[in-house]
Amino acid sequence: MLRQPRQLISAGIAILLGVAFVAATFVFSASLNAGMTKLVAGMVGDAKVVVSPSENTYTPVTQQLTDTVSKVPGITHSKKIVQGSATLRLDGQDNHALISSQPDLSSQTTLFEGTLAKGDGQVTISKTAADAYRLKVGDKVTLANYDDRAFDETVVGIVNAGNDAVAQPLASWVFAPTEQAMTLASTSGYNMVFLYGNGDAGALRDAVQAAAGVSDAQLTVRTGQDEVQAAMKQMTGSTNSIQYVLLGFAAIALFVGIIVIANTFSILVAQRVRQLALLRCVGATRNQVFGMVFGEAAVLGLVGSAAGILAGFGLAAALIPLASKGAQIPLEFAISPAAVIVPLVVGVLITLAASISPARKATRVAPLAAMRPELAVSKAKRLGVVRAIIGIVLVVGGAAMLALGIVRAKPDTGVGGLAIAIAGGLLSFIGVLLVGRGLIPALARLIGAPLAKSSVSGDLAVGNTRRNPGRAAATANALLVGVTLITLLTVGASTSQASLDRYLSATYPQDAVVSAAKGIDEQALTRIRATDGVQDAALVPSTTTEVSSRDHAAQQRPVMGVDNTAAHLTHFPQRYENLDDNTVRTSDTSVHNGETVTIKGASGTTVQLTAKVSNDYSPSLVVSTTVLSKLDPGAAETAWVQYKSGVNVNTVTTDLGKAVGGLGQVSIDSGAQMRAQFGQMIDIVLAVAVGLLAVAVAIAVIGVANTLGLSVLERTQEIGLLRALGMTRRQVRSMISWEAVMIAVVAAALGLALGVAYGLIGAKVMLGSITSTPFVAGLPWVRLAAIGVIAVAAGWLASLIPASRANRISPSAALATE
Repeated sequence: MLRQPRQLISAGIAILLGVAFVAATFVFSASLNAGMTKLVAGMVGDAKVVVSPSENTYTPVTQQLTDTVSKVPGITHSKKIVQGSATLRLDGQDNHALISSQPDLSSQTTLFEGTLAKGDGQVTISKTAADAYRLKVGDKVTLANYDDRAFDETVVGIVNAGNDAVAQPLASWVFAPTEQAMTLASTSGYNMVFLYGNGDAGALRDAVQAAAGVSDAQLTVRTGQDEVQAAMKQMTGSTNSIQYVLLGFAAIALFVGIIVIANTFSILVAQRVRQLALLRCVGATRNQVFGMVFGEAAVLGLVGSAAGILAGFGLAAALIPLASKGAQIPLEFAISPAAVIVPLVVGVLITLAASISPARKATRVAPLAAMRPELAVSKAKRLGVVRAIIGIVLVVGGAAMLALGIVRAKPDTGVGGLAIAIAGGLLSFIGVLLVGRGLIPALARLIGAPLAKSSVSGDLAVGNTRRNPGRAAATANALLVGVTLITLLTVGASTSQASLDRYLSATYPQDAVVSAAKGIDEQALTRIRATDGVQDAALVPSTTTEVSSRDHAAQQRPVMGVDNTAAHLTHFPQRYENLDDNTVRTSDTSVHNGETVTIKGASGTTVQLTAKVSNDYSPSLVVSTTVLSKLDPGAAETAWVQYKSGVNVNTVTTDLGKAVGGLGQVSIDSGAQMRAQFGQMIDIVLAVAVGLLAVAVAIAVIGVANTLGLSVLERTQEIGLLRALGMTRRQVRSMISWEAVMIAVVAAALGLALGVAYGLIGAKVMLGSITSTPFVAGLPWVRLAAIGVIAVAAGWLASLIPASRANRISPSAALATE
């Protein structure tokens, strides 16, 4: 190892990158857990007992029960918490706000500006809320509770909320005195009662549990420590999911790394074949040779893993501050024992596992045969019958499981279909790798047929893949894994986005709907149209009617009238366009398609219409504007708004609120914002996934270079003979490069095909398992082409160093007898 350290660099890098992923993942998970523990423990503090509503009934803790448990012997005082949510109305927009009773000021929770709220009509807000909604002391806000009661409040103070005040200090909070907080949160009691006292926490808990009325109210009573543990258990579900996803990417990197490590040790064994033969001649046993190679792998794994752990810690230390800026949990750098032990063990084990086959090859070196001056070309290994049968069985079985996963992918069956599909995809891909020794050379010959006729270098490159199919498959496999996975995620994300766009376009067809208690008039419509970022807007009348049919008694139902102008402002115009005066459209399945529906309007006018029912229609009843004017000539109108392409939907929606702010009680429902939020989520997932898998591709490039290096080494005498027969350095370089490019083209084509299939199936199964969202295939052709080009370029790039080594081979030295 010390005499040939450069030969181990590529394997060391592969180990380092894979282990760094694992270490960074464990550090990130430990940091999340530490942050959540700090949040939960901050609220609990030194409370001995915590009383909260049951998870089954969620009946709040009443004032009477609070007084009862506060008088339990050993309890000295209590802290009562009211928390909930309400609607914060600003500039015509409804915003979700968290409500809490007034916090106590402390070293963690400090007053930033103003004073604490002291009575009705006053609220204190968190600094996060002030920044998010651009509020300052003295501003007026409207808060509406779930009982649809609106309250005008004045912001009298801004606080920096700490962990001891709320469990989510980075969220937007509105604080109010206890009674007022109950009203705003639409609750009649407390969410949590913290009891402080002297004595054993367990004994105090039992005493509180035995207090009159506690059992009947089905309250949850825990010690402070138990409360922290219960909250942590509830909160760590998402954390574990994130950890599993990240570990999945780490496993991908390690899987590709195994290929690189195995190739590296194959090169080392091939380079030292005469040295190993000499050792055997002077008395070294097979076990000693195996132990020597295996020991080198252990040392390399240990050193590479140690470096990977340090690199992972450095990566986590750099990323955690960035992640904490957008998180609702304060992240602090934390290292758990698992972050050191698991990556170290994994790194050493995969290195040892990858070295077993090369080490066994080293023991099979025949001393006298290896010392003879023969061409050191490995024998071509053909696809064995057993290997082929196993591979085909796995491919067919995996495909069957994928089909079953599609059939089972329904919301009412949970994630069973998804689990089956994942297993099927994994098995089928392993099957492809097994049959790759026969498939990849065959595809290479097919693709390289024109190349073989064009030049001697091309003919030799195609011949090399045919003479050693095992080496060709090993060269392609590392790149195949990376291309397949990136294509899978790209197509899966694109298809999910297209399907969600279709779903969101049907659910939120308008970019924005502006409504007011008294309706939107023409003057307001003019202001809406003049708002920056608005393409156009139209008025849509709606009214409440009495609807009946042969099978259904009369009931109150909203009806709206839509013309083609308004229909074409939506992202789903076919839902509303070309309405005639004799039909009513709806997706409500309680109405039968084709039946006659009787609608009685506010004017007393009654019309009979034929129902057209389809999933593509709106849940509301939709009629033509002519019919609606008969039902209610004075129907209030809402404005359907279409945004310009490429605008910031949040800014436009805010500006819309300002444009109609003078209409009083105004509501703006922005479908564009909902669609944008989902789009951003998918873009983030795709960006993170591609970024993580780029590391796997980098390892794959190293693997291709390693395998080509082994190819050059094995063909040293062959290349020397070709040079002696007149082949130029340029032709040698072209031969190696064409071989790499040809194999890269095969890997890219096969990877793209598999990735597209897996991506489409995966998206269909995933969407089908969690929602009834319609499936819309999305193939991002430009990105797929870019993946293919990058993969081929990576193959060519990986050939440069091996080609350079081949050029340095001296014909006379290569053919000389050692």
